[in-house]
Amino acid sequence: AAKRRVLVCAPFPPRLDARHGGKAPAQLLLRLAIRNEVGLLCLRAPDDEGVDPAIAARCAVVREVSVRRPSRATARRAAWTLGLLRGLPPWATDCRSSEYATQLAQLLDEWRPEVVEIHLQAMAQYVDAAASRGIPSVLVDYDPPSAWAKELERRAGGLRRLARRAEGATWRRYERRTRPRFDAIVVFAERDVAAVAPSAGAASIVWIPLAVEVPPLPLDPVGVDPPAVLFVGGFKHPPNVDAALWLGTTLFPRVRVRVPGARLEIVGHEPTDDVRALAGADVSVRASVPDVTPYLDRAAVVVAPIRLGGSMRMKVLEALAAGKALVATPRAAESVEAVPGEHFLLARDDDEFVDMLVELLDDRERRRTLASSARAWAEEQLGWERGAEAFEQVYDAVRRRERPPPVAGRRPRSSEA
Repeated sequence: AAKRRVLVCAPFPPRLDARHGGKAPAQLLLRLAIRNEVGLLCLRAPDDEGVDPAIAARCAVVREVSVRRPSRATARRAAWTLGLLRGLPPWATDCRSSEYATQLAQLLDEWRPEVVEIHLQAMAQYVDAAASRGIPSVLVDYDPPSAWAKELERRAGGLRRLARRAEGATWRRYERRTRPRFDAIVVFAERDVAAVAPSAGAASIVWIPLAVEVPPLPLDPVGVDPPAVLFVGGFKHPPNVDAALWLGTTLFPRVRVRVPGARLEIVGHEPTDDVRALAGADVSVRASVPDVTPYLDRAAVVVAPIRLGGSMRMKVLEALAAGKALVATPRAAESVEAVPGEHFLLARDDDEFVDMLVELLDDRERRRTLASSARAWAEEQLGWERGAEAFEQVYDAVRRRERPPPVAGRRPRSSEA
C-alpha cells in the first residue's frame, strides 16, 4: 500500500527511553515511521535530550524548535497567570512558541502532509494552521485535562483550590475552542471518551487501547531484600503528584508498621517540592533518573495508587510487561484487560491497598506467581502492532473525510476469544 504522509507535532522530543508517559507514544511513532512517511516537529527545552536516534533515522523530516521556560518559580507563576488571562492553561503557555508556529506553517506548505497529528491537548493551540489549509488533523490526547481537572480542584484546599478552579475553567474553555477544529480525537482509555465528548463538537472520538513494547526478558520477579515498594511517575502530571502524596503520607506508613523492614522508592521526572518532602529514613525520592529499569528490577512490589485522571497508565503496563508483582487502584487499571487476582492485585480502598502490599511483601512466592502470570499475559496481549494499524485506519478515514470507527485496535477479552 502507498505510504501515508503524516506530520506529527509534539511538545517534547520523542524518546524510547523517556522518563515520563511519552515513552509509549514514542514506541508507537517508531512503528508508524517504519510503515509510513512521517515528519516530526517538536519543541525542545534546554534540558531535554533530542529526538531518539532510532526514531529520527526513520522519519522523513525532523525539526526541533528550542523553547525556553522561566526557571524561577515566581517567573513561571507570572507567565502562567498571563497565559490564563489570554485563555491558555499553564501547560499550553509552556508550549506556546512563535518559532514553532512558523516552522509548522513552512512544513505544511513545503512538505505538504496528508494528515497532521498533534500530541496532547496543550499543543491543540496549533490546529488552526492545518484547518485553515484544509489538511485533516488528529489530536492524540493521552490524558485529557477534562478527565482530572475537576477532581484535582475538589481535593485542593484554601487558596490552592481557587487556583485549581481558575486553571480548570481555563482548560474547559480552551478545550471547547480547539477540539472541534480537529477531524478526529484519539484517546487511550474508555473513560476518556465521555470526558472529551462534551467539547469535541463534530470531531470523531476514537478509543485505541494503550500498549507498550514487551522487553525481551523479564526482570527479577521477587526483588531484593529488604523489600521495596516502587512508584514511578512523571510529576509534571498532577494525578501522579496526588498518587505519590497519598502513598507516602497515608498508605506506606501503615505498611511500615506491619512490615518494619520495608522501604518506599518514588522515582520520577521533576518531582514537586511536596513530593521531595516525602524523603526520609525509609522513603527515597529519585528525580529524573536516566533509566528506571534498575529500580523496577530490585523492587518487591510495584504500585499504581492513581485516584485521578483517565488514560495513559503506562506504569501499569510496563510493570506487567517486566514481570513484576503489581498493586493498582481501579482508576490506574481502567481499560487494562489483565485479570485482577491473576495478573495483578486490585485495591479499591486504603485498607485493601495496605493489606495487599503487606501480603506481597511478606510472601516471596506469591510475588513470583503473580509476576510470572503478568509476564505471560503481556507477551500474549501487549505490543504496538495492532495500535499502529488502528492509527492507520484513523489516517485513512480522515483523508477520505469519513468518520473512523469509535473503537480501534482492541484485543478481545479472554471470554470473547
